[in-house]
Amino acid sequence: MKKITILLLALFLFSACSESEKQAVVDVIQNINIKNDEKVATITALSSSSSESSGLAYLDGTLWTHNDSGGEAKLYAIDQVNGSILKTVTVSNASNVDWEDLAFDNMYLFIGDFGNNSGTRKHLKIYKIKRADLQTKTSVEAEIIEFSYATQTDFTSNSNTNYDCEAFVAYEDKLYLFSKNHGNEETDMYVLGMNAGVEVAEKIDTFNTNALVTGASIDAENKTLALIGYGNRGTPKSWIFSNFVDTDFFKGEQEKITWGTPAKAQIEGVTHMAKGKLYISSEKFAYSNDLGSFTINQELYNLNY
Repeated sequence: MKKITILLLALFLFSACSESEKQAVVDVIQNINIKNDEKVATITALSSSSSESSGLAYLDGTLWTHNDSGGEAKLYAIDQVNGSILKTVTVSNASNVDWEDLAFDNMYLFIGDFGNNSGTRKHLKIYKIKRADLQTKTSVEAEIIEFSYATQTDFTSNSNTNYDCEAFVAYEDKLYLFSKNHGNEETDMYVLGMNAGVEVAEKIDTFNTNALVTGASIDAENKTLALIGYGNRGTPKSWIFSNFVDTDFFKGEQEKITWGTPAKAQIEGVTHMAKGKLYISSEKFAYSNDLGSFTINQELYNLNY
């Protein structure tokens, strides 16, 4: 209750603040965590080199991320305590049109270059890299999976497209994509093969998130899928699906977690670090409205479920 009172008071006084004071208020709000009256831990700010952290993968004790659209075709190993960059790996035969998420199995790391905010992209790609190469090299070459959606026939620019995607997982020799539906705020699940070449993503299920999905992670051993995203006011949300049968992820037990505040973060990346434990990253976000302009900083969090 004390945190809520402080938040309301801060918002009430916000319009009377100078620009620097407004930013200070936002910084305070960003560090307020609400999750069923429990605190979600803010671990650290992320390096400016990964200010648009859009995907996360926890591999062999190392946490990897990448930047969003327009960034370099690079993967960054980040320090799990202070957010600094420990290592950079360049994907030599790739470009970052709109990298959105990371997925992995026992052998490979997959990079989803499938961001499609206006629904116009016809050349969606997933880059496939050997996990072992990440440990020994600073430049790697990827296999490439090109794909399209079986149900998409219209590529006219549309801000309400349901063919944007920012989340996927690798599970039992297939890739499962979860769309970011601007039109109906649901998520459609598509399945793809893992082999390099040309694939068609087939729609196999839908879940009503009533929000925009921006990241996914699967704990295959414990049969748990986590999706993250945000509502129409930017409030961070997470969905946990567990005890599912085969690949009927949405038919298992379900838990929805709303945490943080509208000014908390634009969360984008998620990965399991252990059973019931998630790392979540956010992008730096510049915001402007009638009250003024301020910045929501890029950060790393953990969320236990």
